[in-house]
Amino acid sequence: MTPDDLHDLAARHGVPGAQVGTLTPDGISVLTTGVTSRATAVPVDEDTLFQYGSITKVWTTALVLQLVDEGRLTLDTPVVDVLPTFRIADPEHTAAITVRHLLTHTSGIGGDVFTDTGDNDDCLERYVDALATVEPVTRPGGPLSYCNSGFVVAGRIVEVLRGVSWDDALKDHLLDPLGLDHVITRVRDAPLFRTAVGHENGAPVKRWMLPRALGPAGLITGTARDLLRFTAAHLGDGAARRMREEQVSLRAVSTVDIGWGLGWALADWAGVACVHHGGRTIGQAAKLWAFPERGLALCVLTNSPDGSGLAEEAVALFAAEHGLVPPEPRVDADADLTGLEGVYETLLTRLTLTRDEHGFHLEVAGEGVTEPSKPVQPIGRGRFVVDLNGARREFAHLEHDGADFLYLNRLFRRVTAP
Repeated sequence: MTPDDLHDLAARHGVPGAQVGTLTPDGISVLTTGVTSRATAVPVDEDTLFQYGSITKVWTTALVLQLVDEGRLTLDTPVVDVLPTFRIADPEHTAAITVRHLLTHTSGIGGDVFTDTGDNDDCLERYVDALATVEPVTRPGGPLSYCNSGFVVAGRIVEVLRGVSWDDALKDHLLDPLGLDHVITRVRDAPLFRTAVGHENGAPVKRWMLPRALGPAGLITGTARDLLRFTAAHLGDGAARRMREEQVSLRAVSTVDIGWGLGWALADWAGVACVHHGGRTIGQAAKLWAFPERGLALCVLTNSPDGSGLAEEAVALFAAEHGLVPPEPRVDADADLTGLEGVYETLLTRLTLTRDEHGFHLEVAGEGVTEPSKPVQPIGRGRFVVDLNGARREFAHLEHDGADFLYLNRLFRRVTAP
């Protein structure tokens, strides 16, 4: 990719500013384009901080596995053994949730909980206490359903066993040892750096960051270079290799991803193992792909939700340069969505799948995510693709414990049918 390529991609997707970083055996390089905010027109440079969003979960996983290596807990330790007051609305489910469930999105906890518990160091403790009224989506160990709240619980485990805030544990055990000096987690530190501001509908957002309690799930903010320096440290053996080992298969609900490891999503790029993660916050979107066997990685940081589309085109260029073949959703001859129309929900988002004489359509509505009705392409029995924020996404139907779901990382339960 060239600077002109990135400039053209940003213009085509309406992205105000971006960093694209590449890691190869020769080192790290970063391209930049655009502005940190359309309100100020400050240029993006290599030292500009963008929000990594949910890529943070890979860092929190690394902190937990350090504790495992020290013998402080195991992946199969029940959460209540470390956090005795932890509970969700179902007592039986509460007792069964383990550390492994948290790190593989299989705890069954309702995942889209964004409770603001303040900016003090007790915010994670108070957040975890507030989960007592949250109903489970599935039983622990059931199908994967992307779970932000589970990673806050994991962050709280780090706090209890380290005796410091998650933010300080991150600094002490990852940032300082790796020499990462352009990474922050607290709003108070943002003015110390050139910092990107999110945009929605083309305009700068009025709120810069999610509540502090969401830190372990998605608040790390930094540069592309420091993200790739962290990634480079996690392409080797030991705990890094364990993070890349399959824990949960996704083959029944995805033809793109094969499974989930510890913190990482797993894919097969025509025989080359890929680990990846994305992130979305308030008006920002990020994506990270890594190929441990080749010593390669690519990250894309943007200050627009439409950065998802930019990232998809960027990784296609990266793949072509390095002889990689990205997986595409498989198209089957028996593409059929009959009977799947209806409304599907998580705690924050509603999907409405409809059908008319022109075919199927999907509408997405919810806090922080709104997409008008878009045409759906059936690609298999119970599977379809639709463009969201400029990126092609694969949905799949899943039945579990007598309920119908649509799967796209998280499970959306059907609440009304035709």
